[in-house]
Amino acid sequence: MTNEAIIQLKDIDVTFHNKGQTVEAVKKVSLTVERGDIYGVVGYSGAGKSTLVRVINRLQRPTAGSVEVSGQDILALNPRELRTARTKIGMIFQHFNLMASRTIADNVGYPLKGRLSRDERKKKVAHLLDLVGLSEKAEDYPAQLSGGQKQRVAIARALANDPEILISDEATSALDPKTTSSILELLKRLNKELGLTVVLITHEMEAVKEICNKVAVMEAGEIIERGDLVTIFSRPEKPLTQDFINTATQINQALEKIFRQAATLNLSESQQLVQLQYVGASTDAPLITELYKRYGVVSNILYGNVEILQDTPLGNLIVVMSGEPDKLAAAWQYCQDAGINITHLNPNDSEVA
Repeated sequence: MTNEAIIQLKDIDVTFHNKGQTVEAVKKVSLTVERGDIYGVVGYSGAGKSTLVRVINRLQRPTAGSVEVSGQDILALNPRELRTARTKIGMIFQHFNLMASRTIADNVGYPLKGRLSRDERKKKVAHLLDLVGLSEKAEDYPAQLSGGQKQRVAIARALANDPEILISDEATSALDPKTTSSILELLKRLNKELGLTVVLITHEMEAVKEICNKVAVMEAGEIIERGDLVTIFSRPEKPLTQDFINTATQINQALEKIFRQAATLNLSESQQLVQLQYVGASTDAPLITELYKRYGVVSNILYGNVEILQDTPLGNLIVVMSGEPDKLAAAWQYCQDAGINITHLNPNDSEVA
């Protein structure tokens, strides 16, 4: 990674007027993407993320604000200059946008027409199809391919002009989980091998978790939280971010099952249901053993998992802790001092307390 900004959006507003109604799709958003980033912009439908990302290549002109890409003021370019600038910004979409009547090779080579000779184009297309693992499909047609293969063709086509930036706008939303994972792995590999900067627009924090190094969370046209992946996952500040993370790490599903069986827990006054979240080196500590040895606190593990994010372990435990009130308080303080985040859960309310 470098610290060189390749995309700089400052105070972006996008307002739509339709039939007497005014919709503020994006409100005062600033975003900096550094060269080599895989930057995830996540939000539910209608959050404004796709509108925001289309500002980058001026598919959407902002109502206010400034847009700088690779050192160029995108908003100041004339049509010819904009066409040239757009060749360095590849884009892939949910529905592939392939031409059904053309072969896979022709689809990939289409952006190169008029730029390269026939032989040069053929060689470039062969290289691109090899890059995405579809060399044997060159003479097939889109109808003969699976959804994942079609998306690989779309990626190859987006790379035809050797872009510096690849924008993925919900590109995995229509794919099954296994295919989604393979496409994300491909984007990660292209980021490393080509030095490609990737902007990933998605409503799935699972996709962000897999490949992004930075993330911004959007809600109602605004970025409500941003940061590096590990920080966002380990210490989210906003409820929406926590909700996304709980879904991606399957904590939500675990809590639903636990709360559904809350009656079977039969928690006494000396017991407390808690979620422990820990990151990095603290995942190596024998926490449960230490709590018992030091404070006589017994921990019954109901759920646990460890994610590896950017080569950093991130662990989650849901446990019932049992012990004397003062011992429990001391145990919780020990956890906090060790950098372990504690959330006290209330099964009677079926939500986080």
